Formats: sequence, structure tokens, C-alpha cells
Amino acid sequence: MEPGVPFALLGAVQVLLVVATAGLAAAAGLRRTTPGVVVAVGALVLAGVEIRTALRLGFPASDDLALLRAAATLMIGAGLWTGGLGRRRTPSSVFGIVVPLGATGGPSAFAAASSVVAAVALLATRRDAVASWVAGGFGLWAVAAGLASRAEESAAAAQAVIGLRGAGGLAVLIGLTLLAQFSLLSKVVSAILAGVVAMAIAAVGVVGNVVVDSYDRQTRDTVANAAQARVGALVDLGEQAKGRASLAPRVCPTGSGSCRGRDNFLRLFGGRSTEFLVRVRSNGTTEVGDADEPLSASTRIGLSRLVAVQEVLRSTSADVNQVADVVRLTGARPGLAVVGVAAGPRGANRRPAEVWVFGTRIDDRYAGLDLDRIGGLRFSVLSGDPLQVTASNLTGNERVRLLQQVQESGVLDRPMPRDGVALGSQGTNPTVGLEPVRSADNETVVGLLAMTRDPSDALRTERDALRLLIITALVALLGVALVAVLLGRRTVLPVRRLTAAAERVAAGDLDTRVGVSTRDEVGTLSRTFDAMTSSLGQATEELRDYASRLGTVLSSMTDGLLATDGDGVVTSVNPAALAMLGLDEADVLGEELEVVADVRSGSGESLVHLDAALVEEPGLVHRPDGSEVPVRVALLPLEGAEGVVLILRDTTREREVERMKTEFLSNVSHELRTPLTPIRGYAEILVSKQLEPERVVAFATTIRDESLKMNRVVDLLVDVASIEAGRVHVMPRDVPVRDLLDARLAAWQTRAPVRARDLRRRVAAKLPPVHVDPVWVGKALDELLDNAVKYTPPGTPITLVAGLSPDGSRVRVAVRDAGPGISAEDQDRLFTSFEQVDGSATRKVGGLGLGLSFVRRLSEDAGFPLTVSSTPGKGSEFALDLPVA
Repeated sequence: MEPGVPFALLGAVQVLLVVATAGLAAAAGLRRTTPGVVVAVGALVLAGVEIRTALRLGFPASDDLALLRAAATLMIGAGLWTGGLGRRRTPSSVFGIVVPLGATGGPSAFAAASSVVAAVALLATRRDAVASWVAGGFGLWAVAAGLASRAEESAAAAQAVIGLRGAGGLAVLIGLTLLAQFSLLSKVVSAILAGVVAMAIAAVGVVGNVVVDSYDRQTRDTVANAAQARVGALVDLGEQAKGRASLAPRVCPTGSGSCRGRDNFLRLFGGRSTEFLVRVRSNGTTEVGDADEPLSASTRIGLSRLVAVQEVLRSTSADVNQVADVVRLTGARPGLAVVGVAAGPRGANRRPAEVWVFGTRIDDRYAGLDLDRIGGLRFSVLSGDPLQVTASNLTGNERVRLLQQVQESGVLDRPMPRDGVALGSQGTNPTVGLEPVRSADNETVVGLLAMTRDPSDALRTERDALRLLIITALVALLGVALVAVLLGRRTVLPVRRLTAAAERVAAGDLDTRVGVSTRDEVGTLSRTFDAMTSSLGQATEELRDYASRLGTVLSSMTDGLLATDGDGVVTSVNPAALAMLGLDEADVLGEELEVVADVRSGSGESLVHLDAALVEEPGLVHRPDGSEVPVRVALLPLEGAEGVVLILRDTTREREVERMKTEFLSNVSHELRTPLTPIRGYAEILVSKQLEPERVVAFATTIRDESLKMNRVVDLLVDVASIEAGRVHVMPRDVPVRDLLDARLAAWQTRAPVRARDLRRRVAAKLPPVHVDPVWVGKALDELLDNAVKYTPPGTPITLVAGLSPDGSRVRVAVRDAGPGISAEDQDRLFTSFEQVDGSATRKVGGLGLGLSFVRRLSEDAGFPLTVSSTPGKGSEFALDLPVA
């Protein structure tokens, strides 16, 4: 089993996932379509995998299960992509892959990728509450798949995987519950199953925890008692050591080598390889015998300084002749030893000249000889500073886990109780009984004795109990589901027939009949419904024809129409009226006419009064956004019924046409009268007087220039009329850009000699020729130059610029000035016919307001874009992007 994952939690989550996958299979299978069958098969495979996972509790994770889940999820994704649960009435749903608690990197990555594929398929088909819940749960499972490769090494990762799987399963069940709202049978079955599922999950979780806790307490008591017994065994070992130490003076006389050497030692004491014998004199130590290897010098010195040894050496009483103790050994092989100390022959001062120390090392050899997995229990001793395992019959990894478990438990951070402590099993950690090993003074703790029990026995018992619980819960759920479906169908079938009949009636089939003849409320409702549809069929045919004609008339009217009842409440309105009033139909119907129709005369007086009639009265409609619409108003009573009808005719276009006509005539008369006045004056002078040749030339020049201005105005009007009439024929040819610009610059230097020094050009090198009609492009550039000359004072530069467009596909020819610039809000009005930015009668610059609109229409007809960029106070640039030859 993965570390740190309780069986009860894992079992409850697996039950939840089995229910979710089975619910998905049922929801998809009910669609009875090929994509739905694909989704259902994939979901059934997932349900089978989850059942297998539930029955494998405690076994290592399986890459095969992860790969099978991934394949099933890809199948679900394919089914959803083609509409496995439908795209219209029933929202789509999907259950994402749930990988085992542990899997290697490859299967885990494949599982996560498969989950992403299925999620994308789900969101591509539907975006609603069901899809949101299921996709959210699906994301949780994808994260769980990513953590699966770490679940066997980290308790936190394993618990996170379980938590993510459970949260994802809950999200899927919420989505399936929302999906069930579209079917009465699904509602009935889901309502019955919801409580049963909750009870099943709770039973697995609660009963599982009870089983686990009970067995865990029993195991802790067992290992605690075993640890106490082993401490008692060490005490008995100390008594044996005292007896062997007292035997040493007789079998190992002073000056004799009879106890030295392995064979002699074993022959005399019958000892084990873990035992040793040391003779300690009052002035030092002498090694006498050792069954395995000689004791190190530091170990002998440590033994000579033992409290028990010094106590016997200083004793003058025969009562202190033998002492047992547990001591720490230092040197290359640190650890614990149980020693017995016995006095040798006493001298004249009644003190022994030497003492004998017989000891048994508590090391791996001792553990292997005495307790090699007796009854499933394992023996270990922890000692030293820092704490380490100095004796054990555990493997290397098991020792590391034991030491880590003891350190993480916190028992080392507080005084050790005299009766020890027991640590419960968690994941792969064993159950541990800890007992302090104390020295002879019964106060000093020299080490910890640990009895451990492999968690496999506990895991096996817990797994078997939970497996039985899970199987029982799943069988009960299956039985309840079948009963719920059978009972639900009998209850819901008549309601479904009634619902289907109602849908057909709503679709216009008034000949449908329900035909349910039961004696309950549904049967009564069915008979009433059939009688109602018969009556509706007759009345509907009459209304349908009338409503069709009336709706067509109202919708096609360009004038706005509102009709009211006798109380002045609006009962009908057509689209034209809604557009004039600036309101929606919901804001008008059911409201009083005098409230929704704010129509006033020029003096501000309201024109809508239910007690007065109007015929073609001019007025203004005041809309909620503050704008006004000029209208002609007619308010008349309805003949043959109570109420009135309000008719509104929009006169905005009429007013605009009138305004444009007036402004056009004013501009034309001004533009023609201005040059005509000097022409007439100078001509009369030339006719009536004899003048010097110089003055004649000057007058004639003025007459010529002014006539050219008049001719340009007339030409512009003719060109605009030609464009509007569609009589412009563009004949493009390849033209060098420099020649095109030089021709325009030379013409304007002649036309406006005062501004000749202000006119400049800048042409990029190596520009390709352009494919245009030079006549019409020249007219467009003339209008742009004329606009720049008008709006910039003398001395301000005006530059003809040519270069490649930003994308490099065209040649951009622009007129750039350093004039006053144009604000952003005024730029939209630049290209409107007969309109200037300054349209007042006192404007400083004349013109018809046609130049820029002429350029815009010409650019659109010729197929090259016109752009304008301007900043107030920093000048403007008008650019034409001409096609390359």
C-alpha cells in the first residue's frame, strides 16, 4: 500500500469513483447513438478498473491499470468529440481518468495527457454548468495523474492523490446530478441513489476506520508487551552475566592464559560470539577473553571506569560482591552491552585487587541469534548520540524507516515514560513498541529497545475487511439502482407521455392526444389535456391567419406605430417605433403611452394626450440617451375599439437633405461669386479705359487666375457628379513615382507662386513604378495639396512624400503639412460631402466641402486605401497607398 493512505479513505474514494463511472455509462448509453455507445463503453471500462482497484487495496500500484484507464479515457474523448451525450438538449458529461495511487512516469504522463484530451473534447462540445463541474473534476484527476509517480515514495503525495481523486469524483457526481435535471426519471433515480451512495460511502469510511483502529490498538498492545518482555530478558541476561563473572576467578587464575583465545573462551564458558570477559585491576585493565574479537583499548578503559566496577573495587563488604548493569560501548563498534561485575579475591584491606566483567554485546549478532522474526516481531536497539540503530534483525531500509519513525513521533523530545510508548502503523511504517533501557541506577536511559511488527499482517486484515465492505456496498448500490429504475419507470412513463404530447402541442400539433387512461391524477390530467387541445385547434386556425396578416403589415411599416387599450397602456408596437423611441419591446409593452412616448413640440410642450387628436403635427421624440428624432405625429382613436393609435414618421432624412441642399447652394454661390467679382470689375476697366500695357497685363492675369478658380470649381462638381453616376473610367498604366510627384509640384508652383517656396517633395530611392491612372491620381493629389495650402499659413512647409508602405507591398504617396492639425472627433467628418470641420458662416477658409470626399470616393473606386493621421498643433498627413507595377 502507498505510504500514509488510510484504507478506509481509499475504500470510500473507490466506491465514489465506481458510482461516478457507472453513472456516466448510464447517461451516455441512454443517448442510443454511436458516439454515446463509445462513451458508455469507455466509462464501463473505467468502472471495471475502479472495481479492480478497490479489490486490490494494499497491493502495489499497477502500470497496466493506468494504461487501461488512459485508453478508456481516450475512447470517452473520441465519443464526446462527435457528440456522445448530445449537443442540444442534454449537456455533455465525461469522467476523466483516475490513475492508481502509484505508477511509473510513462503511464502517469500518458494518463494525464489522456485526461487533457478528454477535457478538451468535452469543452469543445458543450459549455454549461454540467461541463464546468465535470471539467473541473477532470482537472483534479489530471493533477492526481501527475503525482502518481511519487505516491509510493511520499506519504503527502499519496494522500494528495487520494484527495484529488475523491474531489474529482464528487465533482463528476455533481455534474451528473445537474445532467439528471433534464429527465424526470433521472431525477427520481438520482434522488433515491443519492442517499444510498452517501450511506455506502459513509459505511465504508466509518466501519473501515473502526476495523483499522481496533486492529491497530490490538497490535500496539502486542508490541508493547513484547518490548516489556524483552527488557525483562535483558535483566535476566544481567543476572547470568553476574554468575559468569563470579566464575571467572576460578577458571581464569591470575597469570594463566587458560581463558585467552576464542576456543578456550568458548570451551570454558560455553559462550556465544557476542560475549566477552575482562579482568580489571585497581591500576588498569587486562583483557582476559573474547569469543569474537579482542576489545579495543577505549572499550577496556570505558569498562574500567564503569560505576559498577568502581563500586565493587572500593567495597570492603562482601555484600557488594556482584553487580549487573547495562552500559554503552564506544569505539569502532558502538552499542549496548549487558555486563555482570564480580569481585576477585580480597586482600588485607578487605578490598578486591581485581574485578571480573562478563558482558554480552547487544548487537546484530545477538538480535539474529535470539529473535529472528519470532511471531512476526522484530527486535532492535537504538542508542548513541546521535541516536542510531546499533542492534537489529531488520534490513537496512527497515532500520532507516524505524529511526525516522521514532524521530518524527516526538517521543525523543520529552521524558520517556517508565512503561514505554507504542507507535501505531502508518502506511508502510511498522507498529513499534518502545521501552527505555536503563542502567543499574534505574534512572539513566542508555538506549531504547524497539519491538516492531511488519505492517503486512495489519494491512492484510484491514484489506480483507474493507474488501468485503466495498463488495457489499457495490452490490447493494446495484440492487437499489435496479429497483429505483423499475419503480421510476412505472411512475414516470405516463408523465413522459403527457410531456411529449405537451411538446408536440407547443410545436403546433394540436391534433395530438395523450391517451393515458389510469385512474389517478395523471389520468385525469391526460383527459383534460386532450379536451383542451381539441378546443385550441379550432380557435388557433382562425387566429393564425389574422395574426399573420397583421404582423406582416406592422413589421413592414417604415412609420412607427403604437396602439393602446382603453386605459392608455401600450398593447402593440412595431420595430420602426422602437427604433425611434430608443427602447426595447419589453420597455414599451404594458406601459402607459404618455410615459414611453416623449414627443414634444418645438416649444417643448408634450404632444401625446389621450384626449386630443393630432394629424401630421411636427415634433421631436426625446429618447432616453438624450438624443432627439424629428418626426411628424398623428394621434387618432381606434375605430370600433377602446384606445388610440400613435403614428410617428421620422423626418430626419428630409431635414438632412434640406440642410445639405441649402448649404450646397450657399457654398456654390460663394465659390462662384468670389472669383466672378474681380473678373467683372477688371473687364469693365479694360473696356472703359485706356491703360498702360503693364496694368493691362496685370488685370488680364488676374482675370485668368480667377477664371481658373471658377473652372476648377466647375471641374470638381463635374468630377463628383461623374463618380456618383458611375461614369468614371480608370485606365491605369505604369508611372514612375518621381515623375508623378514632379508634375503635381510643378503645376502647384505655377498655380500658387506665393507658396512656391513652401512646396517640397521627398522621394525614397529605388522606388518601383506604380500602376495607376495618372489623370485621376493627379486630381486626388491636387485636392490634397489644395487642402494643405488652404489650411496652412504662408511660410509653413508642405511636403509631397513617397516611400514604401509599412508592409512593403505598395508605394505610399502622402501630402504632409505642419498646419493646425485635426482632432480625433473631427476626423470622422472630413470625408462627408458638402461638410467642413468649420461649417460656420464666418469660417476663414472657403470651399464646397467636396474635395476630401471626392478623394475618398476616388480611392475606393480605384482600389487604393486613403489614410489620415493628424495631431492638433502638429500638422496632418493624408496618404494614398498606390499599387506597384
